[in-house]
Amino acid sequence: MKKNQFGLLEDLTEPGLIKKSNDVSWKNDQIYKQTNFEKNTTYFHIMGHEESHAVRRREILKKHPEIQVLFGNDINSAWLGITFVLLQFSFISLFNQLSLFWFVITAYVFGATLSHALHVLVHDFTHFTCFESIALNKLMAIWANFGQGVPSAITFGRYHADHHTFLNLETLDPDLPSRFELKYVKGPIMKFLFVACLPLFYGLRPIILRPLKPNTYEIINIVSVFFVDYLIVEYIGVQGLLWLLLSTYFGLSVHPFAVHLIAEHYEFVNRMETYDYIGWANFFVLNIGYHTEHHDFPMIPWTRLPLLRKMVPEYYENLPCHTNYVHTLFAYIFDGYMGPFSRIVRSSPVYFQK
Repeated sequence: MKKNQFGLLEDLTEPGLIKKSNDVSWKNDQIYKQTNFEKNTTYFHIMGHEESHAVRRREILKKHPEIQVLFGNDINSAWLGITFVLLQFSFISLFNQLSLFWFVITAYVFGATLSHALHVLVHDFTHFTCFESIALNKLMAIWANFGQGVPSAITFGRYHADHHTFLNLETLDPDLPSRFELKYVKGPIMKFLFVACLPLFYGLRPIILRPLKPNTYEIINIVSVFFVDYLIVEYIGVQGLLWLLLSTYFGLSVHPFAVHLIAEHYEFVNRMETYDYIGWANFFVLNIGYHTEHHDFPMIPWTRLPLLRKMVPEYYENLPCHTNYVHTLFAYIFDGYMGPFSRIVRSSPVYFQK
């Protein structure tokens, strides 16, 4: 590590791929004891290396071309999406007239779980892994939004494509925290408030920092979702829409399943930029925990990511990973060595001023 022209520490070491390790620190939740390493606290961890997923992808395809059998579409995501939206509508009818306490509890337990699962399905639909037709995938993503009440699917897909293409490149990767977050999200209280407002940061950050002109599908997305929201109010009542929106808020904020938004790319281990979650919650979050595998091969549907891990275990099974989303959340909030700065970028800051 040395200081660059901006007075920031820059890591010039080529990290390569973190492969098989017998170090006990990689087991269970011990990765949370690895956060105290030399780092910037006013900016990200600057590294000049090639994006690790591209390196690993080339190596795996060279040594194990047979994994390409996992590429392609899985229409089961569509059936799940249809089922989850209809189930969410039934929950709206069932729970919207409850007392305030049970209204909130059912939204947190049932509604948020389904809303988050729909978010993960939107993620896969926007990778076009359900149907061969791009148009059908986009329409299916819009359908999934009906069970969330917020028209976000198409816009999410556009910015999420940039996240994969420009992973950890500032101003281009919409998943990187903003300068505002770097400056003000400090200490346990502010980090908790950040998590509580995660839907706003996650949804509005890319639109504010790099606005894109709305396309036809986005307009269809907005009009159709608002129309469904209107139908909910008209035939069930405003309480029904409030229950749905509260469920969607919980599903992407202070909820164990939403913690994957922090677990995936925050640097808990020095020089490692993407992490898996391996545990029972993958059943409910539709394998979003297999995030390293996903970034290596985004063309593989979520249903087949565990098979990729089994086919090439030497590349994944001994990587540091999360095993408890609640532990991850507490580690992020209360560990002073973690914050918005705990991200890797692969270039020096373009507009940074001391």
